Amino acid sequence: MKKKHIIHSAALLLGLCLAGCKESLPDNFGAIEGIYFYNQLTDRTVVDSAAYTFIYEDADVLEVPVRLQLVGRAAAQPRAVDVRVTSQDAEEGTDYTLGGEAVLPAGSVSFDYVVTLKRTDILKEKTKNLLLELRANENFIIPFTSQVQSGGDTVSAVTFKINFSDQFTAPPAGWRSLFVGPFSQQKFELICDVMEIPRADFNEVGKITDAKWLYIESRMINYVRDQEKLKAGGEPYDERAFDENGNPLQF
Repeated sequence: MKKKHIIHSAALLLGLCLAGCKESLPDNFGAIEGIYFYNQLTDRTVVDSAAYTFIYEDADVLEVPVRLQLVGRAAAQPRAVDVRVTSQDAEEGTDYTLGGEAVLPAGSVSFDYVVTLKRTDILKEKTKNLLLELRANENFIIPFTSQVQSGGDTVSAVTFKINFSDQFTAPPAGWRSLFVGPFSQQKFELICDVMEIPRADFNEVGKITDAKWLYIESRMINYVRDQEKLKAGGEPYDERAFDENGNPLQF
């Protein structure tokens, strides 16, 4: 009988604990309605900025999703989030467009706010910048302003920076100087346009075979020669086939 009494007492104590947890946790958790930026790399590192280039993009627009995360419970109705986008060197409509009002969908705990970047000529010379900033509104508070990574680095939870350009920081991984000479952005873009080769193909080693590189070399040499003849004859020609000093590009 003593053993049975102990079991009953333990069961009663467990029941009281569960009842207590059931009462307090949802109330405390539900009282928080917060929002913050939560963007991860493939290795799960959280970042508060990102850099993009149009170099390997064939399209003239690039969609950038920026993830926002809820602190609290999902709601049955959509809720607007106060996201401000500012820039000192980029103009909305010309350099970028926004995806309308930022809204956390009904039943969701996260969503992506999309910023569309636009390719412009100035990006070949200059990197432009955007700053996304979260602010509290009638739906959400800002529960914290930064996050500490496992390695000790601190990242912002309320701002996200986007840098974008149309420039190379390094030659494409698959560029073959053996066939077309030293790399230059001008040569790269001329090849892509004349040969209609996807830009991304040049950044993958082996994607373009040696046989195709030989064909590219021959085709571009002839193309430049044709432009030289047109120029010499006073006819319209492709200025991209000549360097800044007026000399024909060497392939």
